Formats: sequence, C-alpha cells, structure tokens
Amino acid sequence: MKNTKFDEIHTKIIVIKWNKYLNTTNFKQLLLLNDKERKIFLSLSDKRKIEFIGTRFILRYMRIKINSLYNNNFFIYKGKKKYFSLSHSYERIAIAISSYHVGIDIEKYREKITKIKKKFVRKDENFFLKKKSEKDYLHIIWGIKESLYKLNGGTYYNFLNHYKVSPFCIKKDHSIQCWIIKKYCSKKFTAFYKKLENYYLVYSIDI
Repeated sequence: MKNTKFDEIHTKIIVIKWNKYLNTTNFKQLLLLNDKERKIFLSLSDKRKIEFIGTRFILRYMRIKINSLYNNNFFIYKGKKKYFSLSHSYERIAIAISSYHVGIDIEKYREKITKIKKKFVRKDENFFLKKKSEKDYLHIIWGIKESLYKLNGGTYYNFLNHYKVSPFCIKKDHSIQCWIIKKYCSKKFTAFYKKLENYYLVYSIDI
C-alpha cells in the first residue's frame, strides 16, 4: 500500500494525532493559509478550526493539490471526482478519501456510550450484543450509524429509524453490512472498523 499511487486505489484512510506539539498555530505555519482561508478559519468554532486545518494538513501530506473543498464533500483530483469525509475526536482526526460516497467516524472509547444506548441501538440489533464486550459493540454500531449519516449528507438524523446494522461478531467480522432506511426503500452499504489504541475508527462506503 505504501508504494501505491492514490489514483490507483479507490479509498484512502488517514488518521493523525492532535497534541500540544501539533496545534492550530503549528498547522497554520505549516500550511501558509492564504487570505481567504485565514478569514474562513477565524470565523470557525474551535472544533471546526481543528477539522479545517487537519483536513488541509492531510491533503497536503498526500500531495493532493486542490483549490477548494466543495460543500457536498467532493473535490476534483486529476480530472476525477473524489469524495471525502472527516471526523474528529479528542486527539485524533480521521479523513476518508474515496472514488465512492464515503462516511467516516472516529470515537474515543468511553463509558458514556452505555448511557445513550437506547437512543441508537434498535431492538433487532440489541440481541447480538455480547455482554462481556458490549461497549465495543456499541462504539462500532454508533460509528457505523454516524458514518452512514455523513455519507447520506446528514439528511436522516434518527439513528433508530433510519439506520440499521446487520448482526456481526467482533472477533470474526471486520466488514459489516448496514442499511440506510428510507420511507419507500432501503439501501445496503458496507462498513469497516478498526480499534486504534483507545479509539474506534469506522467508515462506511457505497461500492
């Protein structure tokens, strides 16, 4: 994968660590923001500032030269449309760039996930959760639904009614079938996950 050119593969996932040595000041100096970008940057919230700079840092790292990122999450690279999705959690920024519609989520592993379980886990998903590793299952399911939400452009916000995750086993399955449920039809997608230290990285793709 290291020697593969970006335009020869369909999806690229990059995660960077955000810490006191890699802050917005260092990013700004590294990227040399132009006047337009600096004006946009100053108008953003602290969270959005991190995402704004982090995105440009990663794209520069990948040697992708773009003039702007379009509002509907795509850009043109060597004459081809590429889709992107971004997620930020504590000290991690993750970005997915793909030839297909894609959504990504990264979440820090926390006990809090169990307190909101009823807000995003359906009855037909609850039955395959394993008690010993329930929090891991919850982080993956949440990540899948969050990534589907982003992939779909943030149109459907109800994680119980509009998104469904097929049964899976953490020890065996690294790709998971999932669904966006609409009023008159449903569409299947494929999600992938990986645990990175105390974070769960999940992305869904429309292949």
